[in-house]
Order: sequence, then C-alpha cells, then structure tokens
Amino acid sequence: MTMKNQEKLAVVICNYNKVKSTVDCIASVLASKLLDVGSNLKIFVIDNASDDDSQTVIAKTYGDTIVFTHSDVDLGSCGGLNLGIEQALQEGFEYICCLGEEITVAPDALTAMLDYMITSPLTGLVGGKVYHKHMPHYIQQFGISVDFKHCRASMLYADTPDSENIPNIVYCDAVSSCCMMVRADAIRNVGLMPTDNFLYWDDTEWGYRIKQAGFEVVALGAAHLYHAASPMHRCDNTKVNYYMTRNCMNFFMKYTKPEACNKMSLVLLRSVFEAFYLHRMGHAHNMAQSDVSALLDAVNGVHGKAADDRILENDDNGLGFVSFFQEQESVYMEDDDPFLEQVIRQINPDIVFMQLPSPSAVTIIRCDSILGIKDFNFSLDFSENVVYIDKNYRMLATREDVALIKNYEPSLQLFLYAMQPAVFRRVAEIRGAENHLLF
Repeated sequence: MTMKNQEKLAVVICNYNKVKSTVDCIASVLASKLLDVGSNLKIFVIDNASDDDSQTVIAKTYGDTIVFTHSDVDLGSCGGLNLGIEQALQEGFEYICCLGEEITVAPDALTAMLDYMITSPLTGLVGGKVYHKHMPHYIQQFGISVDFKHCRASMLYADTPDSENIPNIVYCDAVSSCCMMVRADAIRNVGLMPTDNFLYWDDTEWGYRIKQAGFEVVALGAAHLYHAASPMHRCDNTKVNYYMTRNCMNFFMKYTKPEACNKMSLVLLRSVFEAFYLHRMGHAHNMAQSDVSALLDAVNGVHGKAADDRILENDDNGLGFVSFFQEQESVYMEDDDPFLEQVIRQINPDIVFMQLPSPSAVTIIRCDSILGIKDFNFSLDFSENVVYIDKNYRMLATREDVALIKNYEPSLQLFLYAMQPAVFRRVAEIRGAENHLLF
C-alpha cells in the first residue's frame, strides 16, 4: 500500500539517563522509509528527569527536528510516554508509536506497522518483532501473552532463533512498550497508559484493556526492531524486582475472574516465595527484602512510585552464574541449548564445550526450576563440577544449595498459610472499589 500524505504518525520516545541510546533511536526513526513516501511523521521526545546531559545533547543533535519536553519529575515509563501521547492526541494524530530509548528500528518497520493499522481497522495495538541487538538472529520478544493459570505474562518466542516456522502475525494480549503503535480511538476508549504501576506491567495492562475493549492486539513479523539490552544485564538496584513483583500481583488481583481467585492467590504467593527463597540461597539479602516489600505493598494497596526505602542496592549475583563461568576452562552440556551456549561464550569467550562428559569439565544439567529438583541425575560425589541451571539462569552447585532445597516445601506451606488471607482481603478491596474492571 502507498500511504497518502495525510496519514499522520506520531512517534513518542521516553528517555531516562540513556542519551546515547536515545540519539541512536531517533536517528533510526529519521532513517525510516516512512519519510520517503511523504507520510507526516512527528517525533516527540520526553526526557524523564534525567540527571545526565540528555537535555543538552538531544537538543543540540536534533534541534527543531523533534519536539523535546523535559520533565522535572520522574514520571515513570508510563507517565513519560503518556506526556508524549497527550501531546500527539492534542495535535490530532490518529496513530501513535511508542518506542523505548534502547530500540533501533529497521528502515521499513514503521511503514509495515502503519500500513497494517490503516488496513485493519479492528486493530487497536500493533507491536513488532524485537531482536537482541547483540545477537540479531535471536528474537527477544514477539508479543506478550497473559497466562491466568500461572499468573504471569510471557514474552512470546523469547530467546528463540528466528526461522520461517515462526508466524508472520501473532495475535496476542499485549505488546511491549519498547515498540507499540496504538490507534487513537483505542486510547479514547480505555484511557492513557495506567500510571499506578510507575514501571513495568503498564504495557501489559494497557494491551489487556485494549483487547478487552474489543480491539485486536497484534505483533507484526514484518516490523523488525533491535533492543540493546543484554539478557544478562544486571540492574544496579532492586527496582526491577520490586516493580515486577508488586505490579504482577496487582494485575492478577485486579483482573482474575472471581471463581479463580483462590488458585490465583496460591500461584502468586508461591511465585513470590520462590523468588525470596532463591535470593536467600544466593545470599542476596537486599533482593530478598525487595520481594517482601513488593508483597506487602501489593496486599496493602500501594501504587505508583515506590518509597525510597523500597529500592536498595542490588546484591544478587545470579547465584554466581557469571563469576562461575568466568573461572571455567571447559563445560559439557547434557542437552543442547544454543542460546545458553551463546550466553556462556559471551561471559567467557575462551571456554571449551566438550562433546562428551569428562571429570575435568563442568557438567551442565538444565531444569525448569532448581527448586523443583527431586531426584538428582548426578550425585555431587561424582564431581564438584556438576551444576543445575534452570530457565532463569539460577544455578545449583553446592551441598548447601541441596540442603536448602530439601527445606523448601515445608517452608512454603507455612508461608502460604500466613499470607493467603491478606491476598483475599486485598482482592475484596479491589472488587469493591473497581467493579467496572471485572468481567
């Protein structure tokens, strides 16, 4: 389809202390083929109270090419994007694309997304196929699915090598705010992005609301984008853990059907306790405290930006994952896992992957969760170099870890007995105050 000049697209980019990434993101938008077909494109950049030189550098680099707004207050990712979305709506834009500052877009990505929106009037929200920038053949995410059975939101096709077997269009529940194009009619129907979350889960909740309002939510394989964040990136503080935990609980306490609330409470509490226990195993005391703080704030109805004492220094080293493999000379993987092999090679480029097990090499056994291990395939007497690694890169490697795992289940049952009534109380409060959100 050849777009007409009157087709207008606003791009909103929210920057927070990532000036270089934001400059690169803007450059990729300006290199878009969308401009070659005469489409009206306007870029709104929101600086979310950065304390680096973002304001000076971005203004100097792009000047009048963009609309730049600096907020003196940190509004969170959703608040910053909302500021740009409101500006775009006021200027009459019918299509608005939100981009994360660490995203670069392929030249035809915005064209593909806008074409789809124009030709599919039932679609309210479109995302793209997001790749790892440092491993561009691997998908980072391709749509988000909300799983009420397990109380989680899953990034579809995450860490999967791209192939012809992956569909070109994925109908999903939400798309990531690192790249989402939204129809103005959908915003007028459900409102702006929910600001209660401050950080994380805002895009999932917004997409879910848009879908519940009757619009389609789609991830488009023809729109290629690249995200600079590494899967092993470690945040300096506990904010990701806190907001992810609190806002996940808030989402499912708000939207789970009444008849499923008992099971929902058990699933959520199990998830929080599992994270707490794993942090305890790793001697990550600040992260364990973050788990507790997020749980207490969720059941007590705390929203928005967290209190200062909730965000602590990140002392989680991933149960020694990075440092462990930095020190190894050779490993043997019981099951092939190309993505894990790529991650380990990034940590230690000189490491040798053996074709057969050897007492001199670390033997890696994959599992869903190290806390779910019941029978060990290898006795730790075989070699101190046998490790179990789960899907979240948590690692079991010592006899102390084994002893803690044996105590996990009885500790969990006591925790559930103590905390489930608090979840029930909070659900009752939400349902009493926000019946319009139920279905």
